[in-house]
Amino acid sequence: MNQHDAQTSLDDIHRLQDRTRQQIVRQSFALPRVLVSALGLFVMLAAMDLPSPWRYLGAALGVVVYAGVGIVCEHRASVRRTATRREAVFHGVLLAWVMVAFGIGRIASFALFGLPPHGMLSQAVAGAAVAAVAYVAATPVNRLVMKSIVQQGGGAA
Repeated sequence: MNQHDAQTSLDDIHRLQDRTRQQIVRQSFALPRVLVSALGLFVMLAAMDLPSPWRYLGAALGVVVYAGVGIVCEHRASVRRTATRREAVFHGVLLAWVMVAFGIGRIASFALFGLPPHGMLSQAVAGAAVAAVAYVAATPVNRLVMKSIVQQGGGAA
């Protein structure tokens, strides 16, 4: 093996690593996955103001949809890697930001529209809609952050 062959092999390895990183970012925040996750968040948060048995059923259904889409997508992913601590912190901050959007939407729905605190069309439904839209709208920023995390390495592929 000469120096040129070794350099060509290294270049191929780097090119394939870049393609793998790009695929990880693409599959992490793919639009269908984001939309179904937002639906799960909406159902979970909108159920907060429902009467007792429906509240728990709606919250459980929302959590199952939100977590289930992540599990199914990771299971079907063409590229897998272990999550890093930075990714876990990022997803935690993302969910905290969604909860802040929910709170703002809930307060605004009461202040602007006078929606009641209980029932089908309540403050929680309006706040859940705001949170779901904020989650979907943040997708380009989330992709950039995820790209930065993946580019820095970590997580066995």
